[in-house]
Amino acid sequence: MMQAIRLILLMVLSFATEATTWGESEVDDPIVEGEKCSVYEPLSYGGYIYNWPSKYDQVFWPLTDYNGIWFCEKSGFTSFIGDFSALTVSELAKIKKYLLENPPKDSSIHTKLALLEALYSLRDTDTAFKNRLLRVFARWHQHLENYDKANDYRRKALAGIELALQGDMSEFKHLEYLYLAANYSKQLGYKEASDRYISKLISSLGNIKSEDNRGYIEYLQKLYPDTNYIEAGGVLDPVLPE
Repeated sequence: MMQAIRLILLMVLSFATEATTWGESEVDDPIVEGEKCSVYEPLSYGGYIYNWPSKYDQVFWPLTDYNGIWFCEKSGFTSFIGDFSALTVSELAKIKKYLLENPPKDSSIHTKLALLEALYSLRDTDTAFKNRLLRVFARWHQHLENYDKANDYRRKALAGIELALQGDMSEFKHLEYLYLAANYSKQLGYKEASDRYISKLISSLGNIKSEDNRGYIEYLQKLYPDTNYIEAGGVLDPVLPE
């Protein structure tokens, strides 16, 4: 009996150390003046979110959580958490027109993902944001077991990453993109390309002297060996040896 109790306590404590909590909140509907949207905001979380499987896409909670998608019942406006402000006049006009012509039929996750993709395409975002968006969609569709669609998003993300790697970028972004290029190349069946990106990543990690990205360097040093176990097709997440 005591052994069973200890096991239950261990399970509860293990869950608690990696639990995230949310609280209800209200924000202004950016489309319908005077209306409020019921949303959720994080109350607690920890660094463990960076070790959850979405790390292989380098996207993280709360973007990968259902509560991290903010949706307005009245207007249908949808965005990722906290991204309701700073809409330009032009963006608002295009979004209002879209929602008027394409009102959401329900509030299912499939509808919300379609709205996210449609509405963000009408917003003025940079290429790095667009690339992360593709990776978030890939993670969501993998979660929904739409594996082919998930990998289509990764294929598009990889094309953008490879193009970006030909130009100048920050040290952090360069490391991130080398890591992602290795993962996605392996996932999409380009093993030799993946090996080249891993080789470049290892070289870059060893050559950086600045302390600014030391934490990220150490993170990637522990993470990149997993790439070797990624298999083409299916889910991105590798099955690691015990």
